Amino acid sequence: METFSKDETTFKDEALLEPLDFYKSQLKDAFHDNAEEYFDKLTKKSKIDVEANRLACKKYYEECKSVDSLKKDKSGKVGLKALFIVFLVFLAIAITIIITLTFTNPGLLHLAVSIAVPIGAAGLIALCIVGIVKQNKLISGLNEEIDKHNGIASKCKDEASQLIAGLNRLFESNMAVHLMSKTTPVVDLDQDFDPEKYSYLHEKYGYETSNRKDESILFVQSGHILGNPFIIERVYNQNMVNHVYTGTLTISWTERVSNGKGGYTTVVRTQTLTAHVTAPLPNYWTSTRLIFGSEAAPRLSFSRHPTGHGNDDDKALERYVKKFDKELDKKVAKDLKDGNASFTRLYNETFEALFNALDRDNETEFRLLFTPLAQKNMINLIRDVDNIGYGDDFSFIKRKELNYINASHLNASKTLDYGPENIRHFDYDIVRSNFINYCDTYCKEIYFALAPLICIPLYQQHKTREYIYNGQFGHNITQAEAESAANKHSWNLFKHPATRSLGVILKSRFEKVNETVDECIITAHSFSGTDRVTYVSVYGGDGHYHQVPVHWVEYNPISQDTCFAIGRAKEDNYVDFSDKYTAGDYNKLLSRYNIQDTVLYRKGLYSFVKKD
Repeated sequence: METFSKDETTFKDEALLEPLDFYKSQLKDAFHDNAEEYFDKLTKKSKIDVEANRLACKKYYEECKSVDSLKKDKSGKVGLKALFIVFLVFLAIAITIIITLTFTNPGLLHLAVSIAVPIGAAGLIALCIVGIVKQNKLISGLNEEIDKHNGIASKCKDEASQLIAGLNRLFESNMAVHLMSKTTPVVDLDQDFDPEKYSYLHEKYGYETSNRKDESILFVQSGHILGNPFIIERVYNQNMVNHVYTGTLTISWTERVSNGKGGYTTVVRTQTLTAHVTAPLPNYWTSTRLIFGSEAAPRLSFSRHPTGHGNDDDKALERYVKKFDKELDKKVAKDLKDGNASFTRLYNETFEALFNALDRDNETEFRLLFTPLAQKNMINLIRDVDNIGYGDDFSFIKRKELNYINASHLNASKTLDYGPENIRHFDYDIVRSNFINYCDTYCKEIYFALAPLICIPLYQQHKTREYIYNGQFGHNITQAEAESAANKHSWNLFKHPATRSLGVILKSRFEKVNETVDECIITAHSFSGTDRVTYVSVYGGDGHYHQVPVHWVEYNPISQDTCFAIGRAKEDNYVDFSDKYTAGDYNKLLSRYNIQDTVLYRKGLYSFVKKD
């Protein structure tokens, strides 16, 4: 895999003092330029013939254009044929009617008319038949031409695919990680979230990978800002929600009603009765968060969430700040009255209103973090008047030395765990566009997830004291990476056969180390479903109660354990690993395992499901 040294892209130190402007004026273009450079290096390494690919693609698109034109022509011919058929049917009906009238009512039609019309209609029928035959012949010819051009297009596409195969083979799932680390002056991203980084976060800051059976790690990316560690976690979550099942029953009865003439008549009434049953239903969703550890302001906790006023124009924002300021006055007065004078408002009213972290518990450390420059940066980030980033889409929660950023754009991101299949194509120029767009988007999303932290100069200036883990880790891979790898395999390999829930939560449990391979147990948590019927008594219009059936599903938790293995590859890219794996370099290590499915490679790690 192509890598870059940190000093290949340099910026002035003062540039980061205003992170929003820094991204707009320098970093955005630097990301883009480095992505182009990276792609050009990959192209050179692949040794593909770019111009030959372009010629093959040009021929392919020309053939596709010819096919589209022929299909359009064919559509016209098919329409004309249909018109002939409709006219033919109309004439046949007209002749039948005239002949029937001539024989059943001899005097109704003039003899000349009764003779001339059928003869003329017969001539038109003959013309229609000739037209249909002609159109069939033309359509048949067009089909042959379409098949011919489709065949040429298919060959051109296969040729283009073969010409670019060497480049498509080089793409990895975390290519933008190296690009991000090269471009930004303060951010470094790791190849994978390894046990050393986990121990660092766990022992020093109290971070824990969740062991809850209703949470599974889909993706994890670790890194650091000037030595201060962070991780990005994408988690698959499950909870139970109340679901309303509906049942219906149609009833009928007879009633005697007045007929308005002094008598009575019997009528039949019908009514559809509706009933409901509420029962628990497994619910699944995905969430993404960034967790940052820092010793700066270690006793401070606070929380802020989007206010919904980041996009306000100046006048609307002024009204919101004034209203907020009045409410803040009431809060301060109430706190003083209650004998709680720990909260002290900042001079910058706009920052107080937009950041809205009124639950802070240490005013001294809050001011250490949010200096006037930090306040200015945060206001600019939240308002984002030039639409450089994502505006006020983030929550910022600090709990002592751990900071949590939940950003909407990060939660919706499709590039965090971008697979090479999203970049590959038979057309070199499309591949280039896919790659550069992916890198640009990835770097923007990561940068603006970190931006609330970068806005605070103290987080850039405070370098953590070196942390040394003095023990043996006991395993090669973290639980988070093992769960993430397991989720890349098919859930069908893990889930209980009685599973009826839409989702499955995979939890990893370390078993033992076998050289560079960690053997784990993946427990798949899901739900079975039992069909139930509840009869609900509903009063009908006939004056009686009726038992309305409501069909619902009773969900019960089930689980199944599966043997799983994940190892650290000697190679840091898929191509080298694949070559070595195919050549048998891993045979000795893997021969002791009965591998059930494909060996997957990702981020320098390979994993597989064991049959035993």
